[in-house]
Amino acid sequence: MGLERTAKQVDDELDEICLQMVQLMDEYCSSIGRLERCLRDGCVHLAKSRYVMGHRSVSDLQLPTSGQYTARSTVVRDEDTDVIHLACDDAGDDPIKRFGVLVPGSLRKAQEGFCKCLESTIEAAIIKAQMEKIRGNYSSLKNTRSQMSNIVKK
Repeated sequence: MGLERTAKQVDDELDEICLQMVQLMDEYCSSIGRLERCLRDGCVHLAKSRYVMGHRSVSDLQLPTSGQYTARSTVVRDEDTDVIHLACDDAGDDPIKRFGVLVPGSLRKAQEGFCKCLESTIEAAIIKAQMEKIRGNYSSLKNTRSQMSNIVKK
């Protein structure tokens, strides 16, 4: 009788893990959708900027080729909790300044869009890591359940 109760508890845990996985998949799909929208909007605004300023004014020629470049945002992984997050540093170089002092609003919107892309990417990576962890728990519980079934059959 005790074995049946334990098997029922394992089945309930498996069901709970499946529900968590479905919720995480929904969140993951939503974050990927936000990433796609931000990327599309950023590219459209960048194209508008190239049209307004000229294709030579907004190109890869403004990328740094020499010297040290300090990023404004970096991805940081916490060693203790193994959690990743985005660290912002306002002291870093502002890449929009490479295009001049008076830049069109569409270029600023493109920068905002690409910054949101970075945030959505971090969010998707966090959700993906949670999904991997839950998948590992599911596999171990599934093995436990199959061992219980083998014991009952014998």
